[in-house]
Amino acid sequence: MNQKRLSERKVLITAASSGIGFAIASVLAEKGATIFMTSGSSRIEASAGLLRKRGLRVESSVFNMVTEDPADIVEKASKSMGGIDTLVVNYGDPKLAPFMDIGDEDWSRYISMFVRATVGLVRETVKIIGSEGRIIFITSMTTREAYEGFAISGSLRAAVVNLGKILSLELGRKGMTVNSISQGYFLTERLGAVIERNSRLNMTSVEEEKRKIISSIPVGRIGEPDEIGHLVSFLCSPEASYINGANIPIDGGLTRYPY
Repeated sequence: MNQKRLSERKVLITAASSGIGFAIASVLAEKGATIFMTSGSSRIEASAGLLRKRGLRVESSVFNMVTEDPADIVEKASKSMGGIDTLVVNYGDPKLAPFMDIGDEDWSRYISMFVRATVGLVRETVKIIGSEGRIIFITSMTTREAYEGFAISGSLRAAVVNLGKILSLELGRKGMTVNSISQGYFLTERLGAVIERNSRLNMTSVEEEKRKIISSIPVGRIGEPDEIGHLVSFLCSPEASYINGANIPIDGGLTRYPY
């Protein structure tokens, strides 16, 4: 793809201060897109500053997906960029715990993040996104396979994927596409926390738990966050205009279901 192929794209990205969200912002900006990146963390301005130092078109704002009104951040991003034609909804990491250790407050918090905020972001963005718009949900392999301790992640991300399927029907008629990406194991702080948790539970070393993960992946390695960025970049491109309603795995072949 041409280095500046996305020069006309105006992209709002959530949970972008680090990890997968930051990688998506970086890749899209490098390909010419104008980016408005948000996060509930105050680190977001420093993260955006790193991209601006590279001469990239990036603005940022703190946005708490649990407590704040999505309409406000959509309006702010639209004013900053002169519109929005792409929404990438990434999420902070939900609590990792057995089902019986998850309280009502935890469920309420993450339902607000995954459901209320997603619905609000999509509703407000669709009002201004126009034809050839793109909506992309960043989810997880927990939407495709059950993992112990991932009750919140698996159930609520699955809700997002199914919302995406319905939106692809309703918005596809207007020329928009809506897709989800189900990520596998990537080199992020979250994966480090999962590995440390497994090490404690199994009374093994961190290196042993990391080797277990790598051995389970057919390509024999853990993914780099930029690889998700490049997939998002493709979905934003004209070449991806016929991809709609998909839940695309990017996991090195870890999940091997025929659907």
